[in-house]
Amino acid sequence: MRSGKIATIIGFAVLLTLVSGCLWAPELDRVRRDIERQIPGAEFKKEIALSLGPVTMGLARLIVKLAPDTEEAASYLRDVSRVKVAVYEAENVPYDVDLRIPRDLEKLLEKDDWELVVKTRDKGEAVWILCRVEGDRLKSLYVVALDNDELVLVQAHGNLDRLFEKAMRDHTDIGLPAEARVD
Repeated sequence: MRSGKIATIIGFAVLLTLVSGCLWAPELDRVRRDIERQIPGAEFKKEIALSLGPVTMGLARLIVKLAPDTEEAASYLRDVSRVKVAVYEAENVPYDVDLRIPRDLEKLLEKDDWELVVKTRDKGEAVWILCRVEGDRLKSLYVVALDNDELVLVQAHGNLDRLFEKAMRDHTDIGLPAEARVD
């Protein structure tokens, strides 16, 4: 009986996903086109693009909650209200590319509540991370990461400060040498 319920929920989720257009994230595609225009000859082939709003995020939380051994994933999803992700395979991206920040990100920075928190440009890669803070709460994050192989775009909204606090608490060993890890 439980497996029938799960299959019904998954089927409904797939149908809702297709009907709601959540496989398309036009603002992320605009950023991709902006970057593509800056790099003559470069091509970006879509590997995945999805947009999950409050309804589909709620459905994802329900599916994860019903699946076995997913308590940790469910606790992370609880603080995300919307997420958009696009990943592109990059071809013909030269190592010495000189990119400017994409126009859509510039527009966000013109607003009072968005800040550029990370900007790196090195041979063969560029990264921009913007965040939006309300009061003392991190509410939104926008990540653009490009290297010679891949372009990754992520836009997330929710109670992200709680999400990062939990991730740091749960995974204190990330980036630490083995002798410094807390077990």
